[in-house]
Amino acid sequence: MLWVNSILSYPLYSLFSLLVTGSSRGIGAAAVIRLAEHGADVVINYLSSEKQAEEVAEKCRSFGVRALVVQADVSKSADVVKLFDQIVEKFGQLDIVFSNAGIEHWGKPDEVDEAQIDKVC
Repeated sequence: MLWVNSILSYPLYSLFSLLVTGSSRGIGAAAVIRLAEHGADVVINYLSSEKQAEEVAEKCRSFGVRALVVQADVSKSADVVKLFDQIVEKFGQLDIVFSNAGIEHWGKPDEVDEAQIDKVC
């Protein structure tokens, strides 16, 4: 955690636009808010939590940065293309991607098949 806090203390983030996938809640939301706090223009990506994504964007905008909210399922290539097109249209470029989106499986390990493992990973 020391390394993360020290790298985030540099004002260089004000030069960048960043995408944090899965950033409408949890770790992704915390990361994107922290990056916005340090001056980065941010993209909040969500799958189904639009209201939460908009709340995260408002928090980010309160730091004086631009925040774009985009719904996209990053496991689908067409959605990823749409996501990147919207980012480039809004910000002109995308500098950093923080790949945070994912799913978890709460079943018993001996009940998980290979397709479910591939989807989680």
